[in-house]
Amino acid sequence: MANKDTIEKVKSLLEGHCYGPLREAAEKWLAVADEKYDVKDKAGKAWDKLNDAVDKVADASAKFNETMDKVSDSIGDKYDDLSEKTGPAFEKLAQVELVKQLKEGICSVGDLINTFGADDAAEKFGDDFATKMKAHAEELKEKGEAFCDCDACKKARSILKDFGEDIEAAFDKVEDAVEDKFKDKAE
Repeated sequence: MANKDTIEKVKSLLEGHCYGPLREAAEKWLAVADEKYDVKDKAGKAWDKLNDAVDKVADASAKFNETMDKVSDSIGDKYDDLSEKTGPAFEKLAQVELVKQLKEGICSVGDLINTFGADDAAEKFGDDFATKMKAHAEELKEKGEAFCDCDACKKARSILKDFGEDIEAAFDKVEDAVEDKFKDKAE
């Protein structure tokens, strides 16, 4: 699971414009993350209440205290076992879905050029906006950029890096492999 900085980045991503599946994945991941960080606090409060009740009953029966300690230990052990077995799986599932949606939501420069250079782009986005966006995408391509430079795409790439997913490095490897293939065929 990510640290609190990553959680804040994901929350910030949700405050901006993000499409449905990414929003759903981010919200699910945050629910798991929030639960992870809140469980200890809730467990501590529940434990405090249980101790207060045990103290009141302790005056009436020492045997009751002994029994409650055994039950509490048993519940705690079972909770720990269950958390140890299921917690990482739930965290991983939420993270996998979030990573998938982040990767799918990042636009490549090629996608931008194709979208804003399409025959119906002016109709969909307005002529001025489509023209400006296509020109911007072509500038990015000339600079050697592989991905869109909007805030949402930058945040998505930053969050992916927090999870150990560097799509820029992966893109460079694919690009190098393609160049090598063309060099081999040219020779």
